[in-house]
Amino acid sequence: MILREKRVGLLALLTILLAACARVIAWPSVEPDQDFLQRHIASMESKPFDGVVIQAVVPGVHESARLFTWSTLKHQYTPQEFRPVVEVLRRVPFRRFRDNFLRINVNPIDQAFDMFDEDRWEVLVSNFSLAAAAAREAGLRGLMVDPEAYAEVQPGSETPRFNVFDFRLRRTTREFAAYQQMALRRGRQVGQAVVTAYPGITLMLAFGPSATCLGRGPLAERTYSLLGAFVDGLLAGTVGQATVIEGFELAYSYRSCDRFQKAYAALRGPCRELSLDPARYTQWLEIGFGLWLDYDSLTTCQDPDVAGRPCRWFDPTLYKPEDRHLVDADQFGKAVSFARAVSDGYVWIYTTQPKWWSEAHPFGENVPDAYVRALEEARQATDLSCPRPGQFPPTHAAPGVNR
Repeated sequence: MILREKRVGLLALLTILLAACARVIAWPSVEPDQDFLQRHIASMESKPFDGVVIQAVVPGVHESARLFTWSTLKHQYTPQEFRPVVEVLRRVPFRRFRDNFLRINVNPIDQAFDMFDEDRWEVLVSNFSLAAAAAREAGLRGLMVDPEAYAEVQPGSETPRFNVFDFRLRRTTREFAAYQQMALRRGRQVGQAVVTAYPGITLMLAFGPSATCLGRGPLAERTYSLLGAFVDGLLAGTVGQATVIEGFELAYSYRSCDRFQKAYAALRGPCRELSLDPARYTQWLEIGFGLWLDYDSLTTCQDPDVAGRPCRWFDPTLYKPEDRHLVDADQFGKAVSFARAVSDGYVWIYTTQPKWWSEAHPFGENVPDAYVRALEEARQATDLSCPRPGQFPPTHAAPGVNR
């Protein structure tokens, strides 16, 4: 009995320590590229983050392929083309920002893309390998993997007309089970490619199995019905040589402890049961959370009655009374603290209207000081009032990279 109590106590202490170490990553809607980082890293690191999501702008290629994030299916990059990006990143004197991620999109084009499209997958897997190698050489923590479908929506609906993870948009007559197995294979190919290029890499997905598990309707009719199988493949392909994180973008509007706890419990419970390999899922998949600081400000700031630019997204009078907590600085700080306490190690902050930094204003614009203070306090504090529910995080220890 005494030994059992000691074990429980040690596990509780481990949970507290992990929460205290949880890192906070900035993901602005327009990510800084390697040249911006080189010019402004000092001012960027004045903000209370542990790292940032980066976009690669590749010089010397056709204009349509200069933005790597949006060209991963259109152009198969070479190490020579990517060399200038790596060289600039290597010269950036990172000090505070130790957890930096190069963004790569899986679903970036407004064109048909299918699990059985061998040519396109060959290009994508090659670009994943190249991005991983670049991240390793530049001293980045890893890749921010965005699986969102960015195609135009189908007429009369909110569903993208092209999405490699949507079985309903398949281009063959094969059944759902065959597509699941192919998604598993594609994930394994990507996983093997990235750990070959960068053993110890961290792959943080903006969202992963959550979009499959928590979607509505029968499994095969969900918008991201194949994403869970793809992530199962990632876990199989990386064979313990990488950290794979479900970034849970669905937490964008979360501001209360119970919502993070319920999400974590769902990902560790029902979502695990949908995995093609529940044991591997439990052992290797970590859980993080994404928060949107100015949640839904795109809608608010497009309102013709809202005058002035930049938009005063932080003005509570622009929102319905029931939504005003979303733009309360103290509530935001608490949400970050809750997310850090419940997550397995990472929380990322998305922004659109507020600019933590910009070319014209390197120290930021349209970000009230109250939000900066709230974020700083949330990073420094451990909220013991919001414990991680039930299960504890994976026990693996994939090697990391420190600048």
